[in-house]
Amino acid sequence: MSNTDSHIQQYQNYFNIDMQFRYGTNNNQTGKARRRLTMTIVSRFGHTSPTIIQWLYGISRPQSLAHLNGLCREGLLEYALTHRSPDDRVYTLTRAGALFAEQLTAIPMQFRSTEHVAQRLNLSTLYHDLIVQFLILRGMSAEYFNNGDSFNAWNAFITDSEFRKIARKHDIRSVDGVVREHDGTLCAVEMEHSFKTPENRKSILLKYAEALSSGYYQKIMLFSQSLDILKDAKRINDQAIIYLLENNRPKSQQQWLDEDAASQLRAALVYRTKFCQELTERFYR
Repeated sequence: MSNTDSHIQQYQNYFNIDMQFRYGTNNNQTGKARRRLTMTIVSRFGHTSPTIIQWLYGISRPQSLAHLNGLCREGLLEYALTHRSPDDRVYTLTRAGALFAEQLTAIPMQFRSTEHVAQRLNLSTLYHDLIVQFLILRGMSAEYFNNGDSFNAWNAFITDSEFRKIARKHDIRSVDGVVREHDGTLCAVEMEHSFKTPENRKSILLKYAEALSSGYYQKIMLFSQSLDILKDAKRINDQAIIYLLENNRPKSQQQWLDEDAASQLRAALVYRTKFCQELTERFYR
């Protein structure tokens, strides 16, 4: 089995997880469907927030809080108060929740006991991670969530933590997620919050090139809340690819990128401006 075949097989384990939300014939059945999907989402992303649940199910904020707090009363979730969430709180699994999630996903769940809930979360990246969670769910096919607000761009995904379990090499860029488009194309998802220096971009591009050649994905989609950030990313990336193509590594004097790798990288980079305004309105105001 080639490395690429191995990646795809591991991806498939996550792609096979049932993410479809099915409305019930009554409120009780619909509540159970929300319970199952919410637990699956929290288990895969590591957390969620009322903002995302409110959007996902097309319910009010009080209803989203009642839903999440009900899962807390069941002992499946618990929450941490933090200003790093747009809701000033974030929900994550309990040990019982992790065991329940294993039954839902057929994927082993690692649970780390801590004295405080917040210690099980990476608060420094929490805001970023919640935006990525929204983006990935937002792009799923309409048949999955059916809330009238689907981008309908892909039909399966892998979260950042799931990707890290598959791509363990240090020279592979740890992306924010990988999605599978309807034609089977695997696309890395990256959320750009801020401007990056040319040196940072060169390092990132080299890791993208390695991941592309190794078959981890075929495209890289960059999203942002700012059109200016995406324009700047494209400008610097274009310049950086030329530099890496025309210059050699200091020690080995080997070319940073050859023509084929540079062409593949240029073709793979996609700058998605569609959500700039929506992300600003949802998360930056």
